[in-house]
Amino acid sequence: MRKTIQPVWTMLLLSINAAILVLFSGCTTPPERSFNNDFGMQLPTRPMYYIKDEDDKHFRICVHQGVPSNGEERIDNVKTAASAIAQSECKRLGWERWQMNYIKEGNQGWMYEVVADVMHEQYIPPALTQTNSSP
Repeated sequence: MRKTIQPVWTMLLLSINAAILVLFSGCTTPPERSFNNDFGMQLPTRPMYYIKDEDDKHFRICVHQGVPSNGEERIDNVKTAASAIAQSECKRLGWERWQMNYIKEGNQGWMYEVVADVMHEQYIPPALTQTNSSP
């Protein structure tokens, strides 16, 4: 009987250690949110999203459709949601100039997903040119 209890305790301890490691390693993704609820829109694909902060000049958006739908409609809806989310988050951060690049997009079974990096662009005014005023 003792031999069967020991493997059970070992498995339990390993599971707890793994859970603690994942919890403290930062490998978890932020909770998903409903685009339609947050933005007051009624996109038929009901996109779900999360925003992951990378640093003070960069963040990542992950958006996917929440319900099955057909081809082009789902691509358009997910990209519309990604653009609106990026615009809203940049406004919240006070960024006047920013750039969004899709780094991953495509079908995951019935679900269409995009991942985009959004980077802050500091506006640098053009250098003033001096005219030669020598006689």
